Amino acid sequence: MQAQEGMIRAAAERARRFCERLEIEIPLLSAPMSGVSTPELAAAFSCAGGLGVLAADLLEPEDIEREVRRVRAITDRPFAVNLRIPPRDRGDRAQALKVIYALGELRRELGLPEQVDLDAFREPDFDRQLEALLDCGVRAACCSFGGYREAYEERLHAAGVFILGAATTLREAKVQRSARADAVILQGAEAGGPRLYFESEPQESSVGLSVLLAGAGRAVNLPLVASGGISTPAGAVAALVAGASAVMVGTAVACSPESAAPDLMKRSMIAASDTATCLSDQLSGRLERVMKNGLIEALKRAGVASSGYPWQRFIMHDLMERAAQLGRADLLRMPVGQGADVFCCRKALETVRILGQALREFMSGQSAGPAKEQ
Repeated sequence: MQAQEGMIRAAAERARRFCERLEIEIPLLSAPMSGVSTPELAAAFSCAGGLGVLAADLLEPEDIEREVRRVRAITDRPFAVNLRIPPRDRGDRAQALKVIYALGELRRELGLPEQVDLDAFREPDFDRQLEALLDCGVRAACCSFGGYREAYEERLHAAGVFILGAATTLREAKVQRSARADAVILQGAEAGGPRLYFESEPQESSVGLSVLLAGAGRAVNLPLVASGGISTPAGAVAALVAGASAVMVGTAVACSPESAAPDLMKRSMIAASDTATCLSDQLSGRLERVMKNGLIEALKRAGVASSGYPWQRFIMHDLMERAAQLGRADLLRMPVGQGADVFCCRKALETVRILGQALREFMSGQSAGPAKEQ
């Protein structure tokens, strides 16, 4: 009993130190879900005392500045901005042409051009994105698909920015430590959306959150943020006891009114079961957890391999938009984690307050630990 009480006290103290570093009240972050997150969603977490994270991965610099202003119009509390590290592997252009050919008939059926002009592909300039982030004077910066290079890290730290790297394996967590991240987001296999791997092979990146926390807690002397399948007060508190200093929530608020997810995705989440998701690279080019659909199965049966990221995402972009317009759940990319239907219909602020209350009680010693549920 004494050992258990000591473990709970240590967990509460870790969480308190993390909150003090970021000047927040509860160790709760929003997941930067590109295409789903909005300034309103990020602000809901900050308003409730946590740390909202603005997904700026695919935004042009001027759009980053505009979205930051929208968050600040709602709250004066701290929030973070997430950027996507440019990939070293650009995918397979020859395979991209094969994918376009395989999708030709479907594209015609949807009223889309049969061909996709790969030469029209453009991405935001990362250096200019970083300049915009620094110009905005945000408190913290997250990064997906890698770590900030030394020159970027030095500029961020010089500006007083707290850096949160992300990892899907213990090896990647150690890389983030070497890159001088201030904390590491551990993305368990339960998490929705793209796997955040960068040093590991895609299939290696599917490690469960509990295993990641146990390993990283021993090997990485940094605060750990638990991400993946956390949707309940008990789950959030349990992650702290297991070694995390904070928790990150995404799917639990993806169906909220503040979310930019298509209505079709929100309706599908309400009807989701614990077996509704799968891991696939067919819709974006990166291995990701999405809701199962007919398009994934059809491409798999036809033996059409993904062309990798970012080609596959570019090829699928207008197809996904049309699927949402036509109500075609069998074609739509729906990045969703396990436990998709938890808290589905609540406003994000209400969900955050429910989770936050459990975390507050745990840090203050009012909770007996992860067994307590609301």
